[in-house]
Amino acid sequence: MTITPIIGLEVHIELKTKSKMFCGCDASHFHIEPNTHTCPVCLGLPGALPVPNKVACEWTIKLGLALGCSINQETFFERKNYFYPDLPKGYQITQLQKPFAVNGKLNIDGRLIRINRAHLEEDTGKSQHIGDETFLDFNRSGVPLVEIVSEPDISSPEEAKKYLGKIQQIVRYLGISDADIEKGSMRCEPTVNLKIDDVFTPLVEIKNVASLTGVLLAIQFEINRQTEQFKKDGVTKEHGEKTTRGWDAEKSVTFLQREKEGSADYRYFPEPDIPPIEFFKEQIEAIRATLPEMPDAKIAKYKALFLSDYDANLLAEDSAFSAIFEKILGDSTNPDFAKFITNLLIGPLKTIEITIDKINPLHFKNLFDKKSDLSSSAIKQLVLESYQTGINPLILAQKQNLFQVSDAGAIENMAKKIIADNPKAIADYKKNPQSIGFLIGQLMKASAGSANPQVAKEILEKLLK
Repeated sequence: MTITPIIGLEVHIELKTKSKMFCGCDASHFHIEPNTHTCPVCLGLPGALPVPNKVACEWTIKLGLALGCSINQETFFERKNYFYPDLPKGYQITQLQKPFAVNGKLNIDGRLIRINRAHLEEDTGKSQHIGDETFLDFNRSGVPLVEIVSEPDISSPEEAKKYLGKIQQIVRYLGISDADIEKGSMRCEPTVNLKIDDVFTPLVEIKNVASLTGVLLAIQFEINRQTEQFKKDGVTKEHGEKTTRGWDAEKSVTFLQREKEGSADYRYFPEPDIPPIEFFKEQIEAIRATLPEMPDAKIAKYKALFLSDYDANLLAEDSAFSAIFEKILGDSTNPDFAKFITNLLIGPLKTIEITIDKINPLHFKNLFDKKSDLSSSAIKQLVLESYQTGINPLILAQKQNLFQVSDAGAIENMAKKIIADNPKAIADYKKNPQSIGFLIGQLMKASAGSANPQVAKEILEKLLK
């Protein structure tokens, strides 16, 4: 029996515009007093007319371009009709037939995951269940929401998690959303079914997944559940061809919520209060010109400096971190300098919160040029101190006597005394040359750590021969 998971993802991204999608209300809603950022439009009161947020439209196009999508020059909004307490109008203003962006793709470890669409809509309010009562907060109602719908090209929970991580990274690079799953500004609804030999199991959409790890666990649970059900019952139409299941994070299980509606059930029709929206080619190209260098391009650039996959991905993980690396590197194409910077950024400087404004590239260049005269521990200490104080690390090294002595004559005199004082260690060395480490340690101790250990090793070996 051959089992192939078929996974698609619907990702919702809250745009961090100042105002809501169709009104002038403040769009901030996290930890805000309930129902204080509302008006007749986002409360769905009779006679209120929506006016689209231009910035939200432009940001959706920007995201579509970053995802490799084609942009529909003319688009329009539609009403999606359904009844739920946190949807005050009884319908959601969204897009179905002609979204802003279509036919994109994302590269995940060499595999292309197709993106069906990225469309713009309004968010709903929030329901809070306390005991037997449900409280409604409409601060979130009407906040701009982009929905990114993948094709069912994802083949494993791990790949789904990587896809979501890449979406989150791109959105943050663009600066259009915090994409914070904990705060609800990024939400995901996986769809899962299986191809078992030549048979397909019914499609399941999973709701209420609140973390990247939760997505991985929910998909894996659903793969296992559908596999076991197939082994037990074969392909069944239990609860219809499509079902919606919730995710219980505490129990790590999905549970049946309802039969899945199709588009016909929502009775879509064009939003009569908003005319079609048109963006000219020149406007789209102007938006394209604002795109930053994207993560994949940065990774390729860093690997061209002979950095490892691990280093390149870590540097490009965050746009602010990447900007710091590039500020220090400047115009240099020296792979040794690139690796030197990387080791410091992902080493000692990773332990503190650094900002690009306080970074002085000259300090790194000075340390790199003198790295043969300083121990690795001294370099780590100096890069932290120079960042925190703004003082040139070479001045700090001079004051703290951290420069290593490379004077062969001075080191040779110390080495002769070490050899004379340690006859047993000399005998051990003649049996096993690897034991020279003890003698090097004694010399470093005698020099109070100032001797260059490489020079010390070479002189000891010469004398011992």
